[in-house]
Amino acid sequence: MRLLQAFLRRYAHDEARALLPWVRGPRLLDLGAGEGWVAEALRTRAAVWACAVDVGPFRLATEPYVVYDGARLPFGDGAFDTTLLSLALHHAETPEAVLDEAVRVTRGRLLVVESVYRDRVERFWLDLLDGHLNRHRHGGRMNVPLAFRRPAEWRALFESRGLRVVATDWLGSRLERLVHHPLLYVLDT
Repeated sequence: MRLLQAFLRRYAHDEARALLPWVRGPRLLDLGAGEGWVAEALRTRAAVWACAVDVGPFRLATEPYVVYDGARLPFGDGAFDTTLLSLALHHAETPEAVLDEAVRVTRGRLLVVESVYRDRVERFWLDLLDGHLNRHRHGGRMNVPLAFRRPAEWRALFESRGLRVVATDWLGSRLERLVHHPLLYVLDT
């Protein structure tokens, strides 16, 4: 478990470096934050107040952390300048509803990082690796629906919610992308 958490913390710091140029404003929500490592890494690199939110008590980082019911976020409309959904939407039973709540509480920018696949082989590896990894996180309490999509399918979902895709970028090293394909979508509301 320690090795897994060390890997997740290192991954969070790498991800924070890639996300930082896209963060807008001082109030950041990390929705589907898991342990809260990415919010913590972003706060250490920028003048942001970060709040981590998830559907379970998974917190290990020191950032403010809220457990919510998975349906309605306990924040007012436009409460955050930037909302991050990092590797979270594919775990939601209804990603559309989670995305709609993110849009509601965000006044500017959404940053969505999602595991994507382009063919059956990549989908096989995503199902195997993500499912296996997440069974070992949080004492087996993490929901693992694994609703992966192709890049164009995520884009279509975002556009169906009135979001404008500002940029996309592949995250991770070339070596990491041999088995995992995290794609960043920068979205304006």
